[in-house]
Amino acid sequence: MLIDYHLHNHFSPDSEEDTRKIIEMAIKRGMQDICITNHVDWFDIFDLNESIERFKKIQEEIDLLQPEYGIPIRLGCELELMPGRMDELAEFVKQVPLDFVLGSVHHIDGGVISSHKYADAAFEGRTEEEAYHNYFDNMVELIDWGHFDVASHFDICKKYGHKFYGLFDPEKYKDRIIPILKMMALKNIGLELNTKCLHIKCKEIFPHPTILKWALEAGIKNFTLSSDAHTEADVSEHIKEALEIAKSVGIKEISTYYQRQAILHPIQ
Repeated sequence: MLIDYHLHNHFSPDSEEDTRKIIEMAIKRGMQDICITNHVDWFDIFDLNESIERFKKIQEEIDLLQPEYGIPIRLGCELELMPGRMDELAEFVKQVPLDFVLGSVHHIDGGVISSHKYADAAFEGRTEEEAYHNYFDNMVELIDWGHFDVASHFDICKKYGHKFYGLFDPEKYKDRIIPILKMMALKNIGLELNTKCLHIKCKEIFPHPTILKWALEAGIKNFTLSSDAHTEADVSEHIKEALEIAKSVGIKEISTYYQRQAILHPIQ
């Protein structure tokens, strides 16, 4: 089953891409199911009413386009850990009829670790342990909140952190990571295989294959594939490669989602 469950279009603050182009590129690259997952916040500015109205428009556009295409186009979102605003984010999830919800961490101590514009400032002056432990502390907070289906780009701290500290070694953080994965399994939160940096920047999949193995051992059952695309060119890039990585670590099934319910598909 080839899916792309992390896509941003022109309704997301970090993309200007046309939805039709996204769908057609996904089909060209063999996808059988896709999900549009725009950010709920607007560059760290979150207005509950604005987000609800914007996602109504996203659904309206999907409903308009769906009859033209032969694959399901799901409505999802990407939620950011926003301390002090999580009750409002939970209300958003409650009010908007979503198929799928991603949960993400992009910050450490207010520094943005996922953007080339700000990542240097986030890592400068911090040791690897300080930066990465802070990141995983935030992941614990996100998972404990738990109002989402799948954790996105689990070890994104390495995206730019590798420039400061070298290749990411998950074994160094095993005692932090495994309890997070076990908490995810207890809450039935899945894990995303994200190809965004598979051949650029840190040149690894998110998360590291070792973490994928630990996830299986921890009891995580749902895994999705995603390109995390913000432009047409990146849509569904390397998804087939991600599926092979999934198979290589022992993942047997890929999950799609409809109305927040996981549907398991055996990997052929």
